[in-house]
Amino acid sequence: MPSKKGKTLSEVFEDCQKGIHNHAKLTTALRTTYDELDDKTAFHQEFLGFFKHALIIFKREPAVERTLDFVAKFAASFAIVEKSADEAEEEPAESPADNFMVFLFSFLFQHHNARDRAVRFRVCQMINKLLVNLGDEAQIDEDLFEQIYDCMLIRLHDKFPAVRTQAVTAVARLQDPTDADCPVIAAYLHLIEHDVNYEVRRAVLSNLSMSTRTLPKILDRTRDVKDSVRKTAFLVLAEKVHIKALTIAQRVQLLQDGLTDRSDTVKDACSGKLLQAWLRIFDGNVLDLLACLDVENSCKTAELALDVVLRKAQSQELVDNFDLLDETYVIPADKLTCESALYWQCLCSFLKAQGADGEMLLDRMLPNVTIFSNYIRSFLEKLKPTALNETEVEETLKQEFVAQQLLQLCGILDLSDEVGRKHLDVMIRDMLIAPHIPSSLVPRLVTHFTTLHPGDEEQVNLTAEIIADVREPISVLETSLTEGEKRKKELKLASVRVELNQARDALEDCVNMEDFSRAAELKNLVTELEASKHSLLEESSISIREVRLEKSDPGTLVKCLTIASEILQRLTSKGLSPTLQTLIDTLVLPGIQNTDPSVRNMAVKCVGLASQLSRDFAHRHLLLLMQISQVDQETIQVTALQSIFDLLHTFGLDAFKIATSAPSVGDGDSRASAEDQGDDEVEEQGVDGGTAGLQQDKSAASSVLAILTGLLDSESVDVRTVVAEGMAKLLLSGRVTSPKLLSRLLLLWYNPTTEEDLHLRHCLGTFFPVFAFAARANQDCVEEAFLPTLDTLFNAPTTSPLAQVNENNVAELLVHLTDQRNLRQETALQESSVHDSLSLKLCNKILGDMEAPGVRVLCKVLNMLHLSTSNANIVKDLSVLAEQMVEKAEEKMAKKYLEKFRQNLQECSAKLDNDATEPQSHEGDNREMGQASGDNREMGQVSGDNGEMGQASGDNGEMGQASGAEEGTETQTTEEANVNKTLDQQGQDVTSPVVDRVPPINGSPTVLTVNRTVGDGADEEAAQPPRTGGRGQRSRRKPPAVTQEE
Repeated sequence: MPSKKGKTLSEVFEDCQKGIHNHAKLTTALRTTYDELDDKTAFHQEFLGFFKHALIIFKREPAVERTLDFVAKFAASFAIVEKSADEAEEEPAESPADNFMVFLFSFLFQHHNARDRAVRFRVCQMINKLLVNLGDEAQIDEDLFEQIYDCMLIRLHDKFPAVRTQAVTAVARLQDPTDADCPVIAAYLHLIEHDVNYEVRRAVLSNLSMSTRTLPKILDRTRDVKDSVRKTAFLVLAEKVHIKALTIAQRVQLLQDGLTDRSDTVKDACSGKLLQAWLRIFDGNVLDLLACLDVENSCKTAELALDVVLRKAQSQELVDNFDLLDETYVIPADKLTCESALYWQCLCSFLKAQGADGEMLLDRMLPNVTIFSNYIRSFLEKLKPTALNETEVEETLKQEFVAQQLLQLCGILDLSDEVGRKHLDVMIRDMLIAPHIPSSLVPRLVTHFTTLHPGDEEQVNLTAEIIADVREPISVLETSLTEGEKRKKELKLASVRVELNQARDALEDCVNMEDFSRAAELKNLVTELEASKHSLLEESSISIREVRLEKSDPGTLVKCLTIASEILQRLTSKGLSPTLQTLIDTLVLPGIQNTDPSVRNMAVKCVGLASQLSRDFAHRHLLLLMQISQVDQETIQVTALQSIFDLLHTFGLDAFKIATSAPSVGDGDSRASAEDQGDDEVEEQGVDGGTAGLQQDKSAASSVLAILTGLLDSESVDVRTVVAEGMAKLLLSGRVTSPKLLSRLLLLWYNPTTEEDLHLRHCLGTFFPVFAFAARANQDCVEEAFLPTLDTLFNAPTTSPLAQVNENNVAELLVHLTDQRNLRQETALQESSVHDSLSLKLCNKILGDMEAPGVRVLCKVLNMLHLSTSNANIVKDLSVLAEQMVEKAEEKMAKKYLEKFRQNLQECSAKLDNDATEPQSHEGDNREMGQASGDNREMGQVSGDNGEMGQASGDNGEMGQASGAEEGTETQTTEEANVNKTLDQQGQDVTSPVVDRVPPINGSPTVLTVNRTVGDGADEEAAQPPRTGGRGQRSRRKPPAVTQEE
């Protein structure tokens, strides 16, 4: 249809695809043509004929996008703009039939439910573009509004994510935040929480209106499993939410999550957008920003935020703008707050890290050591020892926080000045001894104390003196005189008076007789007697003397134990010196029997730390720690378990020759023998030592492991977490090799009851890939745990939480963990992979019972495995088994998976036959079967589009590095049998899940191989010491025998 400009609709649609620069001109020309037409029906039909071509293209082609933009602009030119009453009377209303925009909307409504996803996608996109192009003052009919409403709400639940995404943007302008029952917002909130596609969740975040109803949901998306969704959430919060609209807890949580996120893009969004937006609200005032973060209770988060702020500014500018210091380079008392102290400390630490340039600026931020020591002393002396009411408690906590920041600044001072060092040393000793200094400041004080006294022996001796002064301070004792002492004092006073009177009379006679020399002597005597008289008269009836009184209150004992624990953590030498042993006997061991829980907790911590210094001491107190871990309060149980796992990592399970009874706590004879000094080597039992003793020791070690494993079912979240993390680290370090234990940890990680145990899931989620990919022997352990783990899930009763676990998800994770290509050590790749032996086990398992639960999952797993297809024997055996499985399979999906598996094997066999006939050698041809079948799943795809394993567990770091555990031999030891027996008593069904600090592993103790029996007990490993040098020969395992149908 030609226009007055001479262009047909065909030419208009062609021109609009070339660029957006001529859209305005084309819109004006086409609108003029449309207004001049009498019969607009023909125009509508011709227009739709060209428009439909763009609706059937699903791919985001630039030409299609420009066409839709032009159509949206043209249709929006027909929008009804709100007018005044006079203007409305002057211009006649346009009928809906003549309004092209209404016609186009009607066309889109008719096809929003088309079968082709491209049409549905473009319809939603077109409606979105039409609404976006409408001006703010545009009006649409109420019926049209309802139609848009109804159609797009249906498309919000379309099965294709791209369609849902466009529908989300299309209804963005239809939200009503003032309506508590707004269906658009309700649909948005449902999608943002439950939609499996991250693009849909991200689109909802970008378009969701901000209100008290929607804010919590947006905050939840900052912990989404997808990086892009978390990033969008932080950007939305930075743009739309004022800092005062958030609670202090929400502000702190946002910064903590954003600044510690594993994704750099999320970190940049938090630090570059959210934090900077908050800082702009306070006009760049850092102290005001810190005041909104409650730095006393969230110091680490505040330090992270300050580090970001400081790194984005110039050092010189930061120092110039820091105007809190006086002429002595300290903050005056009236300006010394929690925020200013923290900012001062962080700024000085930042400058210290800058090197030489920062050192020059640091001179303008800190005084010399002597002045600063006196400054800290004057502040610490003002601390209130005990607060009675809530206001005083809050003020005391603030003072302690400021004191911690000031003490941390001591580590930045230049200690080259000997006079300053002495002042600082005296101040630290005085503050450690002072009764009003709380235990919370002790770690900082001890840190600087050990810096000033670097030698271990010197530290121990001086610490013992300080603890003695704290526990037995010098006190002034007042005692009343007895009657006999009073009588003696009165007689002595009477004698002095008589002598004084006689001397005065003699002095008077000598003066009268003018014997002046004698008078002078008498005068001196009178003076001495008068002094004696006054002295006796001034003496009261109370006798005062200084004595040392032992204090046994909980506060004093906790402070002494804290000092002892800090010193024990910093000692580098092995063995317990006589001074340390005396300190343990007189302070630590009696503290375990104290009635106060805080005293007992610190005493248990000290026992654990001392045990790491002496194997003999650890051996004598391991059972005591085991008893405490089961009968005491939860907090003390956790401390005891942490100590136990530390000892197991330090010495190994077989280093403890446990007696049948626990040591007596009150036994004064607990001193270590001289053999304890520096006992770094594990004693080897002689050949004539007897087999019975060895078996008893291993049985005891196995019972310890069984008891700890039983705590995985503890009702306490903290206890479960400590035990699970400790067990994971024992597996990772090679101290324990147990497929059954690994299976329990896997089930614990997937158990829905542990969903709220974030630390537990974080630790285990990090552990599994690190453990499996560290060594081939570890993948063998995962292989042994493969079928028992899945069998537990297949046979879980409906009442068990494990019945809710997705077996396919678990299977895909285990396949990824056993994939040989993921090993960190490239040299560990062997001709026979873990998947080869696993495939044979799976085939035998499937053939054993084709009707067993989970057979479909196992058949699906066969197509996920990456087999060594160059191994003709493996391919041949699997081909035989595949034929048998296909013949016996009756379930439709299982048969489909098995046929695909058989087809892949046939392709591999054909390739091997071709290679055998070719003259050229094809060494190294190890084509993966998963590549042939196109099934190359990665672990990040295990849970579909809903996130990666590391994301689901909040992966923010690695638990540690493997210590090179080696694969064991194929013989079962007595120790292993004992452990298998005790672990079997724990049960198969794990209904509730569970870690700890681990010191560096010392020595080279024996590896305890535990519970290698899986399923029918096919493969078992014995204890084998780790190799200390060279590459040892790895034992090759025979694949299980192939069972064939007769």
